[in-house]
Amino acid sequence: MGDAAINLAPFNFFKITVGLYRIVPGPPLDPGMQGELLKELHRDYPSLTQIQGGVLFSDPPKGRTLVIDQARVESSETSPRSASQAIERIGEEFQKTLRIVAYPAPYRVKVEADGTIQAWEGLDPVAVLKRHAPPRAEWDSLGGACRFACVRYLFATPDGGQRDIRVEPLFQAPDKFYTSAISMPGATACATLEAAMERARQEADIIERLSDRLVADIAKDA
Repeated sequence: MGDAAINLAPFNFFKITVGLYRIVPGPPLDPGMQGELLKELHRDYPSLTQIQGGVLFSDPPKGRTLVIDQARVESSETSPRSASQAIERIGEEFQKTLRIVAYPAPYRVKVEADGTIQAWEGLDPVAVLKRHAPPRAEWDSLGGACRFACVRYLFATPDGGQRDIRVEPLFQAPDKFYTSAISMPGATACATLEAAMERARQEADIIERLSDRLVADIAKDA
């Protein structure tokens, strides 16, 4: 990775989502419970929208959302300064929420993360990915000229979990690689909220390191 590493900035999160999923879905949130959630969360989330079986809290200027329904509590944050700080804030939101909503452990933890890696010194992400996953000229007659290419990898863990990672150019900024990752749990669930948030921190770290490694090796080999 040595030559490619000097042409790439480190992975930078621009969105991270953590979800706690119940093993068995519960009943829809009743109006009284929604009112209690609003009292607890209105300072952090000025907007509330009812969705099927639950509610969606949001703070659009800060790029934050919190979804609570029959099967999950899921929070997202865009442009976090650091993944660990974002996950700490999300954990605090979950503590407030779980005091009101009866979501008993164990929890299955899902982590989604989007990020970018800046290419330096003339490195072209579009050209790199087209060399790595070359389109065929005969496809042009069906779809038109291929302008971009992306690659996708699916990793399986021993307990049946998986990490789904996609690497492609960023359309809005073609001098950056864009990575999108989803970490889905396997059979192992977390017995406490604290364990669930530690699992989320570990997954965010794996996503960051794996994204850096994938992009660096693709750039080196292309």
